[in-house]
This record gives sequence, C-alpha cells and structure tokens, in this order.
Amino acid sequence: MAKIVALHYFAVVTRCTSLRDAAAQLDIHPNVLARHISQLEYYMDAPLLERGPLGIRLTAAGELLAAKLDRTINELDHVVRLIDDLKGLRGGLVGVHAAEGVASAILVPVLSAFAARHPNVRARLRTGTAKDAVRAIEDASCDLALTFFAPASDAITVVRRVRLPQFIIAPPGHPVTRAGGTACAALEGYRWVLPGPEFGVRTFIDRAAAEAGCRIVPTFEAASLDLQRTLIVQAGALAVLPRAAFADEIAAGTMMAVPFPDTMPVETSLDLCVPADRQPSFAAERLRCDLEAALLKVRA
Repeated sequence: MAKIVALHYFAVVTRCTSLRDAAAQLDIHPNVLARHISQLEYYMDAPLLERGPLGIRLTAAGELLAAKLDRTINELDHVVRLIDDLKGLRGGLVGVHAAEGVASAILVPVLSAFAARHPNVRARLRTGTAKDAVRAIEDASCDLALTFFAPASDAITVVRRVRLPQFIIAPPGHPVTRAGGTACAALEGYRWVLPGPEFGVRTFIDRAAAEAGCRIVPTFEAASLDLQRTLIVQAGALAVLPRAAFADEIAAGTMMAVPFPDTMPVETSLDLCVPADRQPSFAAERLRCDLEAALLKVRA
C-alpha cells in the first residue's frame, strides 16, 4: 500500500516545479512527501528527481516511470472496481468517453437511469475525438467509449455499430429550410459551424461534400454543443449533427433538422467500444448493455 501511495504522490510531483508545490496540492508536509519519494527511489534503485536552484526535474529513470505511471495507476483503479464487484456493487467508478454530439442526447439519459438503479456507482465522463477515446481505453482511464468512426486499434473491440444520419441543424426561417435551400451552390454560401479537422465527423463531411462537388468552408470551428447552439441562434450558422443532439429544440420549434440532398448523403458510424483485453467490472458491463439497448432504439 505504501508503494501505491508513493506512486500517486509521484504522479503529482511530475506536474509541479517543486516538492513544496506538490505537497501543497496533496495537502501534506513537504518532508512527508520527500520521504515517500525517497522510498520510491529506494524501491526503484535509481534517482527519480534532480533538485536544483530552479526547482526539480525528472531524471531519465523518472521520465520512464512517469511515462508508464498513468496507465499503472488506472490499472490499479480498475482492480479496485473489480473488487467492488465482489462487495455487491456498493461502490465503484465507471469511466465513459463520448463524442460531444451524442453525449447529452444518448449517454446522459442512459446514465440517469443507471444511477437510479445503482446509486453508489460513480461515473467519470469525458468528451473528445475518436482518437482521444481510443487513447483513453488504451491507458485504462475509461471503460467504455461512444464515438463516431472508431479508428482501428488492437486495444478496442467495437461491440455495437449503428448508422446515424446527420442533419443540417438550422434556426427557423433560414434559407436552407426553404425549397432549393440545400442545393450545392446554396450550401456553399451559408455560414457553418463545424468541429475541427481532428474530428472524424468533420473529415467525413468534407469528403461527402467534395464527392458531391460542393465546397463547405466553416465560418466557425467548435466542437462544443453549447457553442454550436449559441452560434446557430445568434449568428445564423448551420451545424451538422444527429437529430437527437437537439431533439428538445427541434420539438419546441426553435431549431430545425434539414436532411442533406440525395446527392450528398451524410450518414456516420456511431461505435460503442470496450477494451479488447481487459475484464470489465460488473458496473461497466451493465452500463454497456444499457447503452447497446439505447443505440438500437436510436437506429430504429
């Protein structure tokens, strides 16, 4: 146990410029922290830190340990979650990484129902690109990932894949909602808010537009749904998202979902991914089943 505590402490030290700063973050005395680091250095049989007038820096051995540390700690946390299973799921943590476009619409309702059934299980949510999702599974910082176009990786298994049409999300009265408003020449003249090129959805949109002989250049680049919502309302921009992402606004009539023209179909792959080589906790397995059921309803 002492070595595990020392590893957690060292992880904090790697992000600080002095032991005093790290001790302040950990809310312990600097001498206590120094003692734990010394014990870790003794165990590793190598110096991990160099101390100088400008603060501390990692030695070569310290750099090597730091590079492996996050995954090591995450793996230990995963073991703790498996032990929680043996206690009858009276606690624990499930990590989920999701695409911004489906986090609120699909993931949150499932998590709300899951939390009602398992009130002592905590959920750690992250959003980002498909590459971020794979990386999170690889370093064991998440148990499940719900993302568009999961890249091929030996670290993940795609347990459910559904086709999800994307729509042009527009404010009421926008020209795109009128007859002829989705013609290629018209689409090229609108303001668009799209995620950056690091997102798989953006790559797919660009490719679909190019194949249709259409050039869509975003006026704004933003992955945040809140930012996209604001830009749609205040700047008259158009977004490209699943209808479910703005289901409430569409039902209320404050936004509209316009299909792309037949010459430019935009239908994405939404993938539910799990680690390929790591035993899931009971909580993660139950949440996976709930997400699979929700995805089948979305597809229907």
